[in-house]
Amino acid sequence: MEKNVYGVFDSNPELLAAISNLKAKGVSGTQMTVAADIKNYVQLGNEHTDILIIANQDKEDTLFFKIFHYFTDEGSGDLRSFFTKYGYSFAETKAMLEEVKAKKFILLLDEEVSIEELKAGKARLKK
Repeated sequence: MEKNVYGVFDSNPELLAAISNLKAKGVSGTQMTVAADIKNYVQLGNEHTDILIIANQDKEDTLFFKIFHYFTDEGSGDLRSFFTKYGYSFAETKAMLEEVKAKKFILLLDEEVSIEELKAGKARLKK
């Protein structure tokens, strides 16, 4: 199953607003995935526990590990593997990793959800 990018959000409140809007249109939490650099930065609250969160790490690295990850281009293994698994190109994956490193959140939807119809205001899901 593919995961399609619905949007990139600068803050947790923007992400929560988008999730609430999608749920109001009939998209379930199990059809959503949030990609973030650090899992602890994603604060969805108790009402969105069914949403999958994929992150590079659970918490902030120490200074040593930040330097290590910078020079080895590691530290994005979880997200890099996730995006590769779902068929994103190297360039697309690199661009998304840069977004999450900038402390942004990427909201992805399962392929059966029609992003075009949702953005056009229709609440219909692909079958």
